[in-house]
Amino acid sequence: MARIRVLFLLPNAMAARNVLETRILDHLAAAPDLEVRFLSHDPADAARVARVRAAHLSWEAIQRPEAGGPGLASGPPLVAARRLAHRVFQRLTGGVAGFGNLVYRFNEIHQFAGHNQKKALPPERRAREALAGNFCEPALGRPWPRSRALLRLLHAVHHTTWYSEPWVEERIDRFRPRLLVIHHLQNQPIRPYVSAARRRGLPILGIVGSWDQPTTKGPLCPGLTRVLVQSRQMRQDLARFHGLDPARVEVTGWPQMDGYRRPEIFQERGAVLAGLGLPADHRFVLFGLNGARLGPHEPSLAAHLARRIGEGAFGPKLSLLVRCHPNDGQWQNRLAGLHDPPRVVVTPPEPGRLEVLANLLRQAAVVLATSGSILLDAIALDAPTVGLAFAGDLPSTAQRMVERYYEMDHYLPVVASGGARLVKSYPELDQALRAYLDDPARDAPGRARCRDEQLEPFDGRAGERVARLIQDQARRAGEAANA
Repeated sequence: MARIRVLFLLPNAMAARNVLETRILDHLAAAPDLEVRFLSHDPADAARVARVRAAHLSWEAIQRPEAGGPGLASGPPLVAARRLAHRVFQRLTGGVAGFGNLVYRFNEIHQFAGHNQKKALPPERRAREALAGNFCEPALGRPWPRSRALLRLLHAVHHTTWYSEPWVEERIDRFRPRLLVIHHLQNQPIRPYVSAARRRGLPILGIVGSWDQPTTKGPLCPGLTRVLVQSRQMRQDLARFHGLDPARVEVTGWPQMDGYRRPEIFQERGAVLAGLGLPADHRFVLFGLNGARLGPHEPSLAAHLARRIGEGAFGPKLSLLVRCHPNDGQWQNRLAGLHDPPRVVVTPPEPGRLEVLANLLRQAAVVLATSGSILLDAIALDAPTVGLAFAGDLPSTAQRMVERYYEMDHYLPVVASGGARLVKSYPELDQALRAYLDDPARDAPGRARCRDEQLEPFDGRAGERVARLIQDQARRAGEAANA
C-alpha cells in the first residue's frame, strides 16, 4: 500500500526542538503508512531525523535554495500571472499588508498586556523585539490600528492565494503531500506553503507550540482544518481571541514534558550531584536564566544569591546552580567570575538536552526564574517555585518592566493559581528561599492547581497523541483523495 505523504513545517528552532527532540518523532517513526518530510532551517535537524532510523522520515531545508530555484514566470500560466500581479501590488502598497503589520494590529485590537509593554520600550529595544517576532513599532498600525474590518482585509490580502513562491511550488509538486502540518502558525516562513496548500485544496493541521503564542504572536494563518494545543487554557484563548471553534481544537498536553513521566530518564540523586561537581550531601537552588535580551538583570540576582549562600543565610551545605539559557551566546561575559564550586556552579548552554533539565528540576530544592516556561517545568515536577519579579541592581525603570512580565495574558492564570511565589525585592527573595528550604510542601496545592489548568493531560503521552492525530488527519486526507 502506498504511503500517505505529509509535509511537516518546523519554521523556527523551538518548533524543531519540540518535535525532533520529543517522542513525536519516535511515534511518527512507528507509523509506516506515512511518509513524512520535515522542513526546517537548521541542517543539523537532518541528523535528528536520521537518529530514529526510519526510511519513511526525511528532512529538507525550509528556506529558498541557494541557487534561487525556478524564476517568477515559472509554472502554469495562470499561477505565474497572478504571482507577477501580486508582486506589483506588494510594491505599490509598500508592505502595508506585511506580516509585522498584521501582528501589531491583532495585538493592538485585543490590547494584550505584553504588546502594550513592548510599545512603551525605546526604539532600539522595539527593533530588537521585532527580531524575536514581537512587532511593537506603532508605525506598523497606521492607519486605524484598532479597526477589525481593516485587519480582516489586510489579513486576506497578505494570505491571498495569488501569492506564491516558485521554489515552494516546485518543492510541493515534487513531493506531492496529502497533508500539510505546521508547528507554529504565526510565523512568516510558512506563508508561501500555506498559500500553495490552500490553492491545491490540501488540508492543514496546525500546532500551536507554546502557551504564549495565542496572546503574543498575532493572527493565525488561514485554511486550518484542525489545531493542536498543549492545554485547555490555550484552547480557550484560541476561541476567545482567534474565533476558532473549540470543537476543531485538540488538547494534547506538552510533548516536551512527556519525559517527566518516564522514570527511566531520571538518575539517582548522587549521580546528578556528582555530574555537577557537588558533594553528595548538598542541596542546590536552581536559577534558570533567560538570554541577554530578557535577562540583563539576572547576573546581579545571581551575585546576590551567591553572596548570601556564602554567608550561610540559608543554612549549611547549600549550593547555587546557575543554568544558562540554551540560546545565550553571551553567558561567559554576563556571568564572568561567578562560577565558584561548590558554592556556585554555572552550567553552559545545552540546547535540546531536555533530559538533563528534567534531572536538575527533580533534584532542585527550589527553582528560581524570571517568568519563562521553566517555571511551568518546575511546577510539573512539584518543585518549590519562585518567580523573580524585580530587576536586581538595575534602575527603577527596569524594575517595573520585569514586574510586568507576570502581567502578560498567558502568565496571569499561573500567578492566580498560587503555583509560583512572586518576589519583588531582595528581602522577599531571601524570605521565600528560607521558607521553601524549611518546608518544600509549602504552596503544593497551588502547584497542583496550576498543573491542572496549564499542563493536563499530563500523563507522558502528549507526543503519542500528537503523532496519532497527525496519522488520523493524514489517513482522512488520503481517503478523501482516493474517493
